[in-house]
Amino acid sequence: MNCFNIQSINNTANGQAFAASKPIADTIKTLKKIGCQNLGEIDSLPNIFGNRIVSRHALNAYFERVKSGDTIFIQYPLYISYPAFWQVIRYLKHAKKCKLIFIVHDINSLRIDPKVGMKGMGHTNNEKVSLSNELRILRTGSEILVPTMAMRDFIRSTNKISGRITVFGLYEHLSSSQIMPVFQKKQTMVFAGNLNKADFLTELTKSTFHYEVYGNRPSTFSLPPNLDYRGSYPSEELSDQFTGGFGLVWDGSSIDKISGVIGNYLRYNSPFKASMFLASGMPLVVWKQSAIADLVKQNNLGLTVDSLAEAENEIQLLTDEEYNILVNNARSFGFQLRQGVQFTKALKHALTSE
Repeated sequence: MNCFNIQSINNTANGQAFAASKPIADTIKTLKKIGCQNLGEIDSLPNIFGNRIVSRHALNAYFERVKSGDTIFIQYPLYISYPAFWQVIRYLKHAKKCKLIFIVHDINSLRIDPKVGMKGMGHTNNEKVSLSNELRILRTGSEILVPTMAMRDFIRSTNKISGRITVFGLYEHLSSSQIMPVFQKKQTMVFAGNLNKADFLTELTKSTFHYEVYGNRPSTFSLPPNLDYRGSYPSEELSDQFTGGFGLVWDGSSIDKISGVIGNYLRYNSPFKASMFLASGMPLVVWKQSAIADLVKQNNLGLTVDSLAEAENEIQLLTDEEYNILVNNARSFGFQLRQGVQFTKALKHALTSE
């Protein structure tokens, strides 16, 4: 039996650097290490009826190497039309009789937000329709790998999935370098990511704390002038720009609490920026009710807070010794993420289990 993987990859968004591709690209590398053959990007496969449907000829050509009984890892979701996605799944499951294993990056039904252009599965703003579409796809898998227990529990609560659901933890952040900077105590919080989803930044106009911000300038609001905006970098180069402090994992529209759809999604997901900060040797600041808060507390990887004011105060009260302990823990955990230790174990287990 052979093993293959499929995924969608977008290296840029509107011609600008887009960090979301690195977790997908890193997963491809790890799958290759355990013997999986990469079938390449599937984005270009839909080819008729306005690129919404796939012809049988296109499916046969794309999956020519796949034989009956082979295993297919699918990095979920695939960013093709829902009809085309369902065609691909049915073809692999029934025509090719493959074992399907989903590696879940996001459950889009949990983050539908028209204000920032986030739609659900089936290009819909209807949460129920989107979730029905997602569960229809996911229940064809013999195994589902998810990043957090909260996401696992949400999928289980639907009572629609019979396959095994395994939690793999924080995303890997692969790097061949053994060099990681050692940061001294620095009263800074670093935020990096899609700034259009981070309108909480507009509420920091009166803060005297030092915030470093990375990402494409937001199109929906202006950054306060007191923030230290550092520009946008490709994901492979971004972590080299950090100079210390804490990596901030925050979303939504408020600095006093987590708010909005995108903010509430922190209850379920494992933001890739958390892995990036740790793999850079920086401890984290995360929301107390986020899905990764328990992991941060259990491994002493940073601070869990209810508000950014609380984070600012706690950072200011930290001694050099206390900060150094957090940095050492972050470095140790970060080196594991650089090597993909836990994720590789999860993939191997899924591949060999019946």
